[in-house]
Amino acid sequence: MGPRKRPPLTFREIAILTCLGIGAITVVGGLVAADIRLGRLIGGGGDFLSIWAGARAFVTGQQPPYSPDVAELVQQLAYGRAANRGENPYLLTVPFFLLPVFFPFALTSSAAVARGVWLCLAQGALAGTTLVTVSLMEWRAPRGILLLLGAVTVFGLYSVAAMSSGTPAIALGLLYPAILWALQTGRDELAGCLLVLACFMWEVGALFLIVILWHVFYGKRWGVLAGLGMTLVILLATSFLLYPGWLLPFLTATVGQLRSGYGAATGPILSQLWPEHGGQLAQAISVLVSGIFIYEWWSGRRGDARRFAWLSFLALSVTPLLGVRTELSHLVVLAPSVVWICAASFHRARRGAGLALAAAVVVIVVPWFLAGRGLLVDDRAAHDYLFLFYPVFSIVGLYWTRWWFLRPNKTWLDEVHAQAAKSGPTPSKVHSPRP
Repeated sequence: MGPRKRPPLTFREIAILTCLGIGAITVVGGLVAADIRLGRLIGGGGDFLSIWAGARAFVTGQQPPYSPDVAELVQQLAYGRAANRGENPYLLTVPFFLLPVFFPFALTSSAAVARGVWLCLAQGALAGTTLVTVSLMEWRAPRGILLLLGAVTVFGLYSVAAMSSGTPAIALGLLYPAILWALQTGRDELAGCLLVLACFMWEVGALFLIVILWHVFYGKRWGVLAGLGMTLVILLATSFLLYPGWLLPFLTATVGQLRSGYGAATGPILSQLWPEHGGQLAQAISVLVSGIFIYEWWSGRRGDARRFAWLSFLALSVTPLLGVRTELSHLVVLAPSVVWICAASFHRARRGAGLALAAAVVVIVVPWFLAGRGLLVDDRAAHDYLFLFYPVFSIVGLYWTRWWFLRPNKTWLDEVHAQAAKSGPTPSKVHSPRP
């Protein structure tokens, strides 16, 4: 007997689906229109505009994407003038084999429209970061907690700063936990493909990517390398067919961006806060966090998926304290670590709701307070503390939840209590099982 044919849709079902489709298009269109308006009001957005201008310059054939003229155009859009010394020169530093991902934005000649669409996608990526990170815990979180974690991710100062600048680091904040999820669920080829997409902005996630590759080789998960190799070969071959000479201009633009000195690092920040001993303190912190990370890496090399996810988030958290120059908006990649901490507080602690709420309040209120103080009273120290707060909070929070993720899922005592709860009253005496 063959498969039963599905009856055709009724008129009512077609009407409902049509209304749902129209409603979805209306909502998305309204969000994009609101984001376009918002982008025009707040200005800036140079990080995204540099990618849009480079992609459009190539698509229209006007000039090479890594041309200094493209950077000058972005400076005019972001600053209203040419960049001064110490400001972001907005040189395009996305490798050309990943630039076609942004070609759809180049179809419009309006920078405001392109940025509005990007803002809408960035908001979706931030919400997706919350969902993917929570899924790594293999825990079905209540809706209220998901809304709380989503609010932390979307409305935190670092996320708002990232959306304002248009940095593609928002996409990295989603890609990193997605890679961990793919590895955890056995989707190795997908993990390899996502690794290729996460190869830009190396200064943000280099340590994270090194940990992932070490895990792949150590676990002999050759499917990840197969997915990575196939994706990389296809993208590289396509890029050299479209633009054979892109490598040298890309390297030149990358070196120029690094030499511009734009961004922040722990050395200059601590030297500004404590002129006498700030430099030595920054070096000591770099050595300390490096030693801690190496110890955790070595001691957890045979750990389970939870231990590896915890180590990966630790890699993201310690990177800003290693002295590498980066930007405040790039710290948005630490959002998965903060979501992990808040979710663990609710899921694993006895008074989880209160702890999760307290952590969420701290991570939202403190940065906004520091930013407001820096703007209102022109307090340079507040901006410096703002840069240090997120990585320090993430490291402290991860170590606070360390025991919850490194111990076994359930001890024998947990099993006894679970069985006792099912069968009846708790026994007065429980003997330890024999080894």
